Amino acid sequence: MRILIAIVLSFLITCPAIGQLTAELDSIDVTASRITTTISESGKSVAVITQTDIQNMPVQSVDDLLRSLPGININARAGFGVQADVGVRGSTFSQVLFMLDNVPLNDPLTAHFNTNIPVALSEIGQIELIRGPASTSFGADAVGGVVHIKTKAYLMKDSEAPESLQTRTNVDVAAGEHNLQILDASVGVARKNWRFSTSFRTAQSDGESFRNPGFDEGVSSAETFNSYFDITNLSSAMSVKLNDNWTWYTRGGVENRDFNARYFYTRSIYDESEEQIESRWALTELTYENGVHRSEFTASYRDVEDVFDFNSALSPANVHQTGAFYVNGSHQYELNTNQLNTLSSSLRYMRFMAGAQVLNKEIESTDRGNHGNTSWGVYGIHTMNFDFGLSMTSSLRLQFNPISDLSFLPQVSASFDLGSIVLRSSVGRAIREGDFTERYISHQIPNLTPGRNVGNPDLLPEESTSFDIGFDWTPIAQLRFSPTFFYRSSSNLIDYSLTNSNQIDNADNLMADAEYFYASNISESDVTGVELLSAFTQKFASNSTLRSQVSYTYINTTSDQNTVSRYIANHPEHQASLDLSLQAGPLSINSQSSFNVRSEESAELINAEVPDKYFITNLNVGYTLFGDRFKVYMEVLNLTDTQYQEILGAPMPGRWVLGGIKYSM
Repeated sequence: MRILIAIVLSFLITCPAIGQLTAELDSIDVTASRITTTISESGKSVAVITQTDIQNMPVQSVDDLLRSLPGININARAGFGVQADVGVRGSTFSQVLFMLDNVPLNDPLTAHFNTNIPVALSEIGQIELIRGPASTSFGADAVGGVVHIKTKAYLMKDSEAPESLQTRTNVDVAAGEHNLQILDASVGVARKNWRFSTSFRTAQSDGESFRNPGFDEGVSSAETFNSYFDITNLSSAMSVKLNDNWTWYTRGGVENRDFNARYFYTRSIYDESEEQIESRWALTELTYENGVHRSEFTASYRDVEDVFDFNSALSPANVHQTGAFYVNGSHQYELNTNQLNTLSSSLRYMRFMAGAQVLNKEIESTDRGNHGNTSWGVYGIHTMNFDFGLSMTSSLRLQFNPISDLSFLPQVSASFDLGSIVLRSSVGRAIREGDFTERYISHQIPNLTPGRNVGNPDLLPEESTSFDIGFDWTPIAQLRFSPTFFYRSSSNLIDYSLTNSNQIDNADNLMADAEYFYASNISESDVTGVELLSAFTQKFASNSTLRSQVSYTYINTTSDQNTVSRYIANHPEHQASLDLSLQAGPLSINSQSSFNVRSEESAELINAEVPDKYFITNLNVGYTLFGDRFKVYMEVLNLTDTQYQEILGAPMPGRWVLGGIKYSM
């Protein structure tokens, strides 16, 4: 292990290593605390994936875009964005908040659906990763961090278009092995005070063929099974600048997913799961801005139907219908120049924000029942920046949960710009509320068989306190080095433990004196880790550029339990990644590589194994034609044909070759 660490550290030091350098740190605006600041002023560890990254990286889904960022761990059940669990800094997959255009995406049924991103890749304009707690600003679930996806239409909503009609078009058509077919397209039009865009994506494949363990055990008639998938989404957006002060933005869409889900959630020899998910969603935002005042009102609704068929020969499919209604209102005030000078001549700006947020969630389910709950919070945020380099943000939220009543969530972050070095640190509290699966799973199944999972309606929110400290050092204009130390202490963690039915008083469908895996607030944990990143950009000629990024993450999780639960610590201990990008005139070569060291798992009955270490490389080679309008490319995913699993039982794709053509105008 010491050898591995030494290799990684030496590589970080000796290899000039895509990421944001000093100019980008000072120019890219992010909403790490709802109040917009530059990355260097936020005091947080923030990474941004740009449109250029999305176009060039050898990936086909949002979760794969995130893989190379330090602090991120991905546990996927299949490729091409079918389903993946995302953790940040050793958090569980339920402790990461996903947002789209300033509204939460987290699913009320289960966090396994949080990466079901309902927009085309070509419509995504920017992805912000905010590492560390952010519940104070954004509400529950933002424990490990926030993944905020911003569409092109959302990023452009506050700007006016030219007098004449302006259009943009992006189309990506690809085909590959296993009858893979992908079409990803977005179109935008704008004129004067209005903008409209629409996007469409479909990705489908017969999937790879695998030996069926059920056939070998005599419980299935099929010798093999296929990891097929069929994913389609359609969305549209419109923004209107009503006048100099008011802007209205709205977006809506639908998504359909149909995929093989065998061994996604169980290791049962009888598992022949298939799953279909349909979602419909809409959001709207009204913004008022007048000099030092800015007000926002945002509302969204998302309706999801999940049909899960474990084995049609044994039991009927479970059907879950969930709805989430979200409202947020806020007002921001910025001191004017005279007020700033009165307080201090060195103050560059000072901003205040106050807001309130409500989230209502409902479910109708064949095995979980019909339920609903509402949580709400009020928050205040204050940020200030001085001309000698100091920036500070402090915030406080009072969060109300119907089970635990009131949670008190403070947070402070600060940065100090010393020129070539920007120091940063943050500390804060965060919570996560149990989802409908953890609260009610199996409650509607009569005479539940012992050994099954049972939900607990009385679960308290998980609580955590986090701290991080680090810096961004730019010794020369092309090179940046960013180390960060982080620590998180958590309590009331939700996990399933073997419990006698005589001790369970909130489920009436259990057999007497039988053992069940019952969801409870049973665990405490401490997470300690280090993130290292080095990024380098070098121009060789007017049209030739090399970019590279190398990163390493170490995470250690300890618990008050004798054995740390795989649910709580399902992350690599060591994770290293290398991204390389070469642009030489019309030719581009991009690679994404990662090496993971983690705890080994196995399930012999279904021939399943999560290896203790594995190396993955994706490669994309492209060539532009007719200026930059057309690009032909070939992509090889899992170049080394590594056989591996990240969730025990769900095999990840082997080497997969595809090719395509992109058109942009």
